[in-house]
Amino acid sequence: MIPSHILDNLGPQDRIAIFARGGELYFLVHPAAEALDVIREGAARDGSEVLATHMRDKAAILEFVAGRERDVGGEA
Repeated sequence: MIPSHILDNLGPQDRIAIFARGGELYFLVHPAAEALDVIREGAARDGSEVLATHMRDKAAILEFVAGRERDVGGEA
């Protein structure tokens, strides 16, 4: 699950990117203006798959994460 402090402390220009690596989900707070290519390049260096970027809506993020956690081996 995404830590609540990440969602609670987002600034107006902050967005969330969600990555998967080795069956785990990872989160990155990035500027809204960040290019998708830059995010993908960073994920590739880490060996991560980009699942979503530029997310801001808390409910949508929580729903996305809950669905993906089931897919990568989390709760059913």
